[in-house]
Amino acid sequence: MSNFQKRKEMTLWLINVTKKANENNYSNTKYILQYASFLCLLITVLFVYIMCVTDCWLDLNFVVDSSGSINKHDKTNWRKSLAFVADVVREFTIGPNDVQVAFVLFSLEATVEWGFTEYHDKDSLIDAILGVRYLNSWTNLNDALFLTRTKVYAPGNGAREGALRVTIILTDGEDNIPEVGTPLTLENATLCKNDSILLIAVGVTDGVDGERLKQISSTNDYYSVDDFDALDDIVDDLKAQICPTGPPAPGRSYCIHLIYSIVIMSRRRDCPVLHYSKSC
Repeated sequence: MSNFQKRKEMTLWLINVTKKANENNYSNTKYILQYASFLCLLITVLFVYIMCVTDCWLDLNFVVDSSGSINKHDKTNWRKSLAFVADVVREFTIGPNDVQVAFVLFSLEATVEWGFTEYHDKDSLIDAILGVRYLNSWTNLNDALFLTRTKVYAPGNGAREGALRVTIILTDGEDNIPEVGTPLTLENATLCKNDSILLIAVGVTDGVDGERLKQISSTNDYYSVDDFDALDDIVDDLKAQICPTGPPAPGRSYCIHLIYSIVIMSRRRDCPVLHYSKSC
């Protein structure tokens, strides 16, 4: 079970219609909303439902190994790697109000191929994924994780406040830049996790160091497959882990949407919000 699936909390709301509530009587209530009429309340609830119930509110980043070992034994493995990424993407609704996707490529160097604002429709995104170049060199996961934190999820680069932050690392070997077993990779992984980025590692073949990838990934977020053909077998599991089936759990993003809807409603002359307190 992933980290964010384990984070469960109960939030108490008080919704009051027409009469102002005494906050002192509701010390355990986190939010107090007051409406002038039941019609105003109904309009707001409908507005919040439309805005907030999405397939998955997710900023998803792929960190993909493009080293020489990928195609060493089978020249089609790079194509299979990209097909796997495309298959994961097909599981989601892509768009600025649903799932956004970024892509970091690494070999001798690491590069951000595109960020979250580049593609907001599934067809063009999948075309871009299937067209990513093969670099055929070393395994610089260290810099890829550094770019994930400092570029991909950096403020102002398209990552959304309150959205789930998930990065899937796909590799078939051990990182070796600046050297094999460098502590810098683990340090950058820790910094990512400290920034609430869930790291899911997928190790392909027995060429990976499974214990090291477990250290790099978040708790219980490591998948091991025997070969590139077996990547198809974990797509459903990844989807279920990243965004479980069913209504998404309320989080900060939903609180933000709710505040926004309340502000909109408060500007309607015929539907004022009389009182709002205890902000998110």
